[in-house]
Amino acid sequence: MSSKSSLISLRGLSRDFDGLRALGGIDLDVDRGETFGLIGPNGAGKTTLIRILTGLISPTKGEMLVEGKKLDPRHRAYRRRIGLVPQETALYGRLTAGENLVLLARLHGLDRGKAAFRAKELLAWAGLEEHADREARYLSRGMQQRLSLAMGMVHDPEIVFLDEPTSGLDPEARSRVWDLVEKLSGEGKTVFLATHNLEEADRLCDRLAILFRGEIREQGTPEQIKNLLGRDRLELGLAEGALGDLSEICGRLGLSWRKEGRIFVITGPDLPGKLPSLVSRLTGSLYHLHYREVTLEDAFLRFMKELEN
Repeated sequence: MSSKSSLISLRGLSRDFDGLRALGGIDLDVDRGETFGLIGPNGAGKTTLIRILTGLISPTKGEMLVEGKKLDPRHRAYRRRIGLVPQETALYGRLTAGENLVLLARLHGLDRGKAAFRAKELLAWAGLEEHADREARYLSRGMQQRLSLAMGMVHDPEIVFLDEPTSGLDPEARSRVWDLVEKLSGEGKTVFLATHNLEEADRLCDRLAILFRGEIREQGTPEQIKNLLGRDRLELGLAEGALGDLSEICGRLGLSWRKEGRIFVITGPDLPGKLPSLVSRLTGSLYHLHYREVTLEDAFLRFMKELEN
């Protein structure tokens, strides 16, 4: 699971609140320069883990290693290396977008001139130049979130933690935030993203971990998770009397079939490659055909059902 390029490693990390376990025995590796996604239902412990990783709370047990060395995430040198964009935007509503950035830059120790220059850079980065002089409270929710991302980047952190960065955003605003996250990846940042948006995780993340009831249940690339937990499916409508042909050809090709209502559902390995042979045999009996590629959401929902049963 770990590798020589791991930037952050967690070993046996647990956190209890008033005797109740929120996280239990988390083992995780995040590699330098990757976008790592943490997915799971609400209440799974995603925000708790981010709060530990950013030094806001301490684990009850376990350890965190950075570049192979044990480290307390509350350590000042580590916290200078990280940026946090929380789920709820933390903006001063009566300050303009530019003033919010200048204030934070000053708090990070930049003098007045450098703070103004950094604010201008980040407004351009976030696509907010035209809104520099608007009070933050009058910005749209999507603009506020892009400003929040820019504020998390004021000190040019090496590692960026994002907690549900597109929660509550409309599709256009969400897409613009995704563009910024992809910019971070392109700049070589290590990004740790907690989300319950599976489309977001599939688009942005190099690797994923599924967190359920405080425990990591699966890890891998989005494709590995999809292959492990779900399969593409072919839906066929067949004339009466074709069942024998379907059963024979599926057996020969190593495919499985089942009936869902009036539709036959075909699954199995290398389904796209076997599709021509299957269809050519059944052409005369076929009145409906629909190929559906499994999504990360399909796989995730199936996995949640299995865990809850």
